[in-house]
Amino acid sequence: MKNSLDLGTSMWWPPGEAAAQDFAQYCKDLPLDVSLAQFDQVAEASSQFVSGNAIGTILRDYLADVIARQQPASLIRLGDADGNVLLNCLGGRSALNEYCLNKISSIYFGNKKLMLDEHAFFAHTVIEAVRHADVIGAPERSTVERSFTTAYPDLDVRGMCGMRGVYNYVAAHAAEFPLDEKIWTSTWFSRSLLPHYFSLLKGQKFIGLITCYDELGPLIQARTEASEVRSLLVPMQASIANVHRDIRHYPEVFHEIMGNIDPPYQGAIYIVAAGILSKPYCTRIKERGGIAIDVGSVADIWMGTASRPGMSPEMIDTWRLK
Repeated sequence: MKNSLDLGTSMWWPPGEAAAQDFAQYCKDLPLDVSLAQFDQVAEASSQFVSGNAIGTILRDYLADVIARQQPASLIRLGDADGNVLLNCLGGRSALNEYCLNKISSIYFGNKKLMLDEHAFFAHTVIEAVRHADVIGAPERSTVERSFTTAYPDLDVRGMCGMRGVYNYVAAHAAEFPLDEKIWTSTWFSRSLLPHYFSLLKGQKFIGLITCYDELGPLIQARTEASEVRSLLVPMQASIANVHRDIRHYPEVFHEIMGNIDPPYQGAIYIVAAGILSKPYCTRIKERGGIAIDVGSVADIWMGTASRPGMSPEMIDTWRLK
């Protein structure tokens, strides 16, 4: 047992004593009713809140419209990593925040200290992505609620702090974001669009990819018959690549990718799958006139890799590209 509360002790890398005590205080400061009220505040402030089975068809229609009008757009997903960054922005609970950032930094980058050492950069890029996005997928209400009802030994502290952290921050800073101009939906919107991606992309003059998979470009070109598919390659997430060293995505590869994002015309579509750095990539694509779709682990599904919980063999078999 790593802490006296038995918090997260059945999970990989449970928090130490100071972080566990911070978490207990966090739950007292922002209890279940407050956290759910924050979710409701954000959802109600958005121009449209989309949930459940409607997500796929509503976002398909939204994308069909912006593609037809060649309107620059950014569709991003806020997950637990982004929430860890945003929670740290609120200050306090230093041991808990350090624990969360060190753990997610190891998962993404293979460098335990990167996201804490470079927190100002990550905070800026996540906040700017929220400010400029048109569609934001974020943790579901039931996920926030579950973080209060899971038994302490089985609680993924970092993940659940990240889920709550999205709403802790956005609700507290709602005046900074034009939520009334945004569609707010589930972070899993990328999976809800699985039946629709290739009808939307069919016959496009250009598709840009930001991905770790060199093989994905030819598969998408064959499926869509696009005139050109251009890939910008990033390192594979450390935990998926099963490496225990810095993958050097940031800063080296990051700055190269940012410089090479160059939509050939307004409304050119980019498919982005680059972890937490998908956010600044999507922001840059929209700034330069493109349409950015953050698909996250859908790229793994297309490649036949079950990289996340909930990816059943049936899902992988149905949607993998061959």
